Amino acid sequence: MPQKALLHDPKLVGIAPVPPARHVRGRQNFDLRSERMVGHKVGLITDAEIPSDGLHRRDTLQASIQRTLEQVEAARANIPDRPAPGAWQRALSDDWAMGKACELVGHRGAAAAPVAEEDRAAMRDAGRSAQEIAAVSDNVDLLAQAFACDPKLGQNRPGFDLMRTTLNREAFSQGEINHGRQIVQRGRGAAYQIASLGHLNDIASAAADALDLAEGRSPEQTSIQPPVLPAPAPEPPLVAPSEPAPLYDPAIQAVADRLMAQKKRQKMSAQMIDQMRKVYDLFIEATEVTDIRHLRQEHLARFIDVLNQLPKTYRKSPKDRLRTLAQILEAAKGKPVGLSATTINRNIDYIGQLLTKARGEGFSSVLMLDLGSLRERKNRRDRDDRPAFTPEDVQILFRHPIWQGWKSKRHWQEPGSTIIRDGLFWVPLIAALTGARRAEIAGLKAEDLEVIDGIPVMHFRPNANRGLKNLVSERTLPLHPQLVELGLMQHARAALKGPQGDMFPDQRPSSGTKFGDPLDYRFRLLVQRQLAGNPEGKVLHSFRHYVATQLGRIDGLREQVRKDILGHAGDSITAERYSETTPLLAALRQLPSLPVADLPAAEPVRAVARKTRKDGHRPSAQLPVGRRSASPA
Repeated sequence: MPQKALLHDPKLVGIAPVPPARHVRGRQNFDLRSERMVGHKVGLITDAEIPSDGLHRRDTLQASIQRTLEQVEAARANIPDRPAPGAWQRALSDDWAMGKACELVGHRGAAAAPVAEEDRAAMRDAGRSAQEIAAVSDNVDLLAQAFACDPKLGQNRPGFDLMRTTLNREAFSQGEINHGRQIVQRGRGAAYQIASLGHLNDIASAAADALDLAEGRSPEQTSIQPPVLPAPAPEPPLVAPSEPAPLYDPAIQAVADRLMAQKKRQKMSAQMIDQMRKVYDLFIEATEVTDIRHLRQEHLARFIDVLNQLPKTYRKSPKDRLRTLAQILEAAKGKPVGLSATTINRNIDYIGQLLTKARGEGFSSVLMLDLGSLRERKNRRDRDDRPAFTPEDVQILFRHPIWQGWKSKRHWQEPGSTIIRDGLFWVPLIAALTGARRAEIAGLKAEDLEVIDGIPVMHFRPNANRGLKNLVSERTLPLHPQLVELGLMQHARAALKGPQGDMFPDQRPSSGTKFGDPLDYRFRLLVQRQLAGNPEGKVLHSFRHYVATQLGRIDGLREQVRKDILGHAGDSITAERYSETTPLLAALRQLPSLPVADLPAAEPVRAVARKTRKDGHRPSAQLPVGRRSASPA
């Protein structure tokens, strides 16, 4: 077929005509803007137009093509003996849609999303259906999202491993990683589009055709055998297909994405969603399984083995995040492992939720997988995992100058007459009188406090600042009388006029941190001062255990009331749905009052509400968080 005719073949719609590959001698200049222009106008970039950066472009391109064609061949070999009607045509259409998406992302990177209207128009003009165009758009969105993720994790991992094995290198610059990912996608795009033309005669010929296509030459198409249309046959009996093609993408990453979308709709916090995503990325990396249908019991066991070998601080440092899992495990040999049984079992629970999602979507192969037998036996009770403050600790803590009056901005841990009612003042107080989590308190909006039937209440609910840990975390609590006496409701009214309506604007996090992080450093210093160095390592979360313990000691208090206060799940569906909340105030009133001095605030609440902590700045150890002045307003 002549080159011009081939490149206008409607079967390859979206691959616009390109000039033959140009062989340029000497140094090659590369302009990102010109690449985007060519990718946009032409859709393909010739080998000579790609910069020489040590990536051995053709080697990487060929490896990507070869791997993709092998995957296509394996997928076609697994088509059921009795496929659903139209399964073959859908397979070809799906291959084209993925190939087109990979082509766009391979030339434009993350800028390929969303698909431009002129690209959609070109596909429509070439006769592609709305369903196929929508599939291209969805694929582009998913592929483009990967550019914002760690290049060594999740769906990026196979491409990174291909670069490593093809080039026999372990280290790449960020520019090489970005460009290498696009080369891999170009190879995938060409391979899928060649495969979409029909049957594959052999992988070698198909790979040669795909390489020609990726580099702008006219493929000979010797590898493609147009599908033979069967002769008309009698109407077959109505027999349900034994194994229909799945309606949902079986990739583990795709199952995880759908699960996370569900969690987001259920108002799960972004922090929890991010934590779960990291576990799923680690699971894929540890097991080297990307398709949920290929999971076996031994893969689950392998994952638990890896968790038991990981150090506690794995991938916490920037340097560690660039290491492969194999490198992390090698470096951990001979060192004490730090993952606790609680952490391992939590990760097992996350995998269990993934398998439950897969079962619900019809992937029956996961039914026989057993996570229960892999759970770690704890050597201590849950209540001992984090030490609780004792009643004596709490009384001692609130005798600190933050609540009694401090001397000056430089000597904030020394007694004086200044009190600033900011996040460091309020968050520990609320934690000690409600048992709420740090992020739940620090992320409150002023509108989350109101008076209902004459009772001041605090709503712990998802807002623009943060979500909640889970569904049962959403609750409304009456305020402890001491919080009312200290002026928390007046603080809320003033905060409505402050920046973004935050209750504690000084607790707004900088990039990459969470609500409540700004007070963490100073609170640790405070606890060390009050509790003789804090040898047990107690933290702000220890207030939650303190409140749980105190509520448990109240005679006649039903367990469900305690769980309602703390935002814990009930023992049964009935308990969760029909729990009475009227005893909450009575229970909270029995928590001991705190020894807070009755001193006027050094700054009006309105001034406190106007002040915010600048992103990226860690306050000095000598200054109260978020305060710029200690003088009375």
